[in-house]
Amino acid sequence: MTQTVQDQQIPTSALILGLAGLIPLLGLAIWQSITPDELLTERLIMAYVFYAASILSFLGGIGWGLGMSERDPVQRGLSLGISTVPSLIAWAAAFVNVQNLGFTLLVLASAFLLQGAWDWHLTTNGRAPRWFGILRMGLTVAVLSSMAIVWFTQAPAAGIGGQL
Repeated sequence: MTQTVQDQQIPTSALILGLAGLIPLLGLAIWQSITPDELLTERLIMAYVFYAASILSFLGGIGWGLGMSERDPVQRGLSLGISTVPSLIAWAAAFVNVQNLGFTLLVLASAFLLQGAWDWHLTTNGRAPRWFGILRMGLTVAVLSSMAIVWFTQAPAAGIGGQL
């Protein structure tokens, strides 16, 4: 399949909405790192994990939508099946949450990386527009950066390194 420049250009609406979706993640990651209130920090981390989990579930929903258009029943079943995994991982991560923040962040980061790789795969085989893969790679880097902020600001306080 020949890719055109238009296939690679991220639509403005997708770019704006994708970047806007980062605001809660980056805002919560930074806010929890600077507040001196321990109770507020815990609540901000919970909000961070829940929002990250909802975004991961949303990404699985995109896969479901793409899978519905598959003509081959085997490929459709595979796509629909794979698209349910992010929601299950997100739910498990949200359940564990602050009880073991290090593990939760590791699970979420791994899931975002795998979802990003899957989304890139969908673009390289023509099942999703090329711009989608480009957008997803950039957003994945930003999400992982926000997780790094939480990880490094909470590691000394929560003993994260010892919990893994």
